[in-house]
Amino acid sequence: MLGGFGDKRIRVRLFAIADSEPYLAPVEERERAFVGYIRNLIRILEQSPIGRMLVRSAMLHQVSVGLDPLLEPHASFFYPAQNHFDLGYQPDLLQKSEKGVSRYLVSFIGALRRAWHHHGGRGPDVALRPEDFLRLCRFEEADIEAVTHLIAWELRSGGASFLWRHLLSGANGDISVVFERAIESNPKKQFDGEALKAAFNQWFAERERINGCDHFALEMFDMALIQQDAGNRVGISPLRQGMIEGIGMLPNGQNYLLDCPFTSGWYDGLEDEFNRVHLRHIKQDISRLLTPPVARR
Repeated sequence: MLGGFGDKRIRVRLFAIADSEPYLAPVEERERAFVGYIRNLIRILEQSPIGRMLVRSAMLHQVSVGLDPLLEPHASFFYPAQNHFDLGYQPDLLQKSEKGVSRYLVSFIGALRRAWHHHGGRGPDVALRPEDFLRLCRFEEADIEAVTHLIAWELRSGGASFLWRHLLSGANGDISVVFERAIESNPKKQFDGEALKAAFNQWFAERERINGCDHFALEMFDMALIQQDAGNRVGISPLRQGMIEGIGMLPNGQNYLLDCPFTSGWYDGLEDEFNRVHLRHIKQDISRLLTPPVARR
């Protein structure tokens, strides 16, 4: 169940640490503690209908989870080719506090949502043209933020309000306010997707969120170009119909982004000068890679 992932990296499949599954205790104390943290996160998400479905979907698809000391505690990274995601490191004492648990929950939910998109064929793909890849990355990040807020609200409705307080007091507290106002205006919006849509749209209101997402997406694209081989072409496929709306698909079968036009400049446009230059260089690199070399006489 546990395997080496680099040098002393932890890797364990989610289904192996569920309460209902047998688990062989790892030898190292560090691994044993990490498994305990993940089991606690799973127990918490069992109290949220959407959270519970995301966890079970990841288990069914045999997704594994690990620890990357280089990641921030509130961050996670999903590796599609390995069907694996890493969480960041935080001290044991912090893990026992509501703040520490909330940080891990945010990163855990984000990774589960990325795995859900990947296994549904809806996640960002570096085979897409650069502009389309950036757009899909933005939409995925906005969706993750919206779904995280829905899960936090479901937990709050069940009496566990610490994650909601963490979101409300965090850098994306404006999204929390918009989400809550939508439900207060009409409680039905928690269930019909309107509160999710409001949170999704609010993500685009802060340019720093967009610029940060674009910067990371461009770095991913750079890495894909470096690793490209003849059988894996990067940056040439157009965005297929339904890919954008597909980001809003939930495990319960509801799609809160269905029939949204997404035609306004609210969702598009590169304002950061560095990102614009970076994108231009990537497009030039793709053009050179697609141009066959001229044979010398």
